[in-house]
Amino acid sequence: MSLGLAGCITGDKEGSGDAGSDSGESGGDSTPSESYDFDPSNPEFPQPMQALIQTGFETGSLSDLKNMESRDEPRYGKPVKETPSDESKLLDPDKLAFAMTPTEDPAAYRTTMKPLMDNIAKETGKDVEYFPLQSYASQVEAMRSERLHVAGFSTGPTPFAVNLAGAVPFSLQVSAEGDFGYRLWLATQADNDEISALEDLKGKRVAHSEPSSNSGNQAPRALFANQGVVPGDDYEVAYSGGHEQSVLGVANGDYDAAPVCSTCVTRVANSGNLDPSKIKVVWASNPFPTTSFTYRYNLTPEIQEGIRAAFVDYDYSDTKIAETFEGRGKFTEIDYATAYDIILQIQENNGVEYKTGNLGE
Repeated sequence: MSLGLAGCITGDKEGSGDAGSDSGESGGDSTPSESYDFDPSNPEFPQPMQALIQTGFETGSLSDLKNMESRDEPRYGKPVKETPSDESKLLDPDKLAFAMTPTEDPAAYRTTMKPLMDNIAKETGKDVEYFPLQSYASQVEAMRSERLHVAGFSTGPTPFAVNLAGAVPFSLQVSAEGDFGYRLWLATQADNDEISALEDLKGKRVAHSEPSSNSGNQAPRALFANQGVVPGDDYEVAYSGGHEQSVLGVANGDYDAAPVCSTCVTRVANSGNLDPSKIKVVWASNPFPTTSFTYRYNLTPEIQEGIRAAFVDYDYSDTKIAETFEGRGKFTEIDYATAYDIILQIQENNGVEYKTGNLGE
């Protein structure tokens, strides 16, 4: 299956870690001031979209990460490779190459990520160079061939990097408050009495954003099916072209409902293009992780330790990193098998095969 995959779409980007991809904002001039009784720690649905935005439920929290079911091995694909015990197989490059997930401008993050790269150099004693890459496949191949040593991989390509390139995901970006990631929200009109739960989609016309979208297509095809509702069988799938188009189509009555990226539609609401009190959410997923930060498994233990320290021991909240990534100026450590379990569940259910040819551009 050839996919752009989770967090790897054009248009309304979701979960990629790109600037503007994960808002985490709430409020805004266009949002009503009405107060809602919604407890993010014990969510019940349906809820007005505005209630979820006001309480920050478009993102996950550090408590969500801590409460994830711990897994010793990933449910799908290979486990993260162990650091070789044979010193002859260790990699000790003179210079470390660093790359972020590809964008339309591959060098866009060279300046943004400089404070982090400077600290990698400080902690490892190695010069660090930015390595601009133009596709997910080229990023995975660069790490596989040991030309890339440290990288931020977008959500969907992360398992490809683990399975094909020896990547070790160890960290995610978070805000000062600990917010991370995004969710799948199932949205419908607030006054639609026919849809109050996932099972009510049967027989309806539902907007999916794009085939390659995680929360707009891949995730609902896997997660909804696990709940007994099969997209395309139990309801009609209509591709809208993006999350904004999906949610606005719901608001206008063009579709009965739509699975959407929570942070994407929050941006639409905060921009004043959508009244979130007119939309209700009848189902929400656990948070999806965004960009994973990784290093190659066979770097020397000393280099690995220095790379980790450069991420998790520093606060980048007053740098361009936080400015670009909407307040996410800190990094928290993760375990791949645990934090990426929901993504692996989706990819397993959708029959994703870890081959470089299956990575979208």
